[in-house]
Amino acid sequence: MKQKAWAIHFIYAGIILLLAGGQMYAVESYQLTPSATKFLAHNVGPGPETTRGAINHFVVNSGAQVRETISLPNWVSWASLSAGVILAVHGGLLVARRK
Repeated sequence: MKQKAWAIHFIYAGIILLLAGGQMYAVESYQLTPSATKFLAHNVGPGPETTRGAINHFVVNSGAQVRETISLPNWVSWASLSAGVILAVHGGLLVARRK
């Protein structure tokens, strides 16, 4: 029973990666909201002690509606699609082997 539960998890993870890879392949770039851009500037980017970080913090905190645009490389979508196919097929084979 325990191995069958793992097989279902593999299938679901594969389906999620397939959907995410298809989305990343279809969309050229993602534009974040101003609040998400502000969050990324404060928590992920370079700190305010660096020159680039100080400029980022100044621009984001100036009150302007700044929106970050993220463009993913093409290989990310293909990697996600490939991993999704492998996981889904592996889960399907585990389910078929248990029957």
